[in-house]
Amino acid sequence: MKSILEEYTCGKAILPTMLEESDDPVVKTVQPSLKSGRKWKVTEAVDEAKECLKMIEVIGQTQTDRRGLGSTTVKWWSKTEGKEKRDMIIDEIRK
Repeated sequence: MKSILEEYTCGKAILPTMLEESDDPVVKTVQPSLKSGRKWKVTEAVDEAKECLKMIEVIGQTQTDRRGLGSTTVKWWSKTEGKEKRDMIIDEIRK
């Protein structure tokens, strides 16, 4: 089972990412202030997750188990769009 806090943080993080990737230019420019408490800020968490994903792309594919290089597929941040980017951000926040 997933914790309620984890679902709360991921649910809050979806909204700014959806607004940033909107096709409407007015929606892109409007950035609502999301209240999330004192200890955790949504925009900081999303920005940190994006930076981590960019850093993972700079580092490249590494070997983490006994299978050889190239035996697994990797989704790269710069080559994904739309829902895939949102899913990558949410997965990074969950980590």
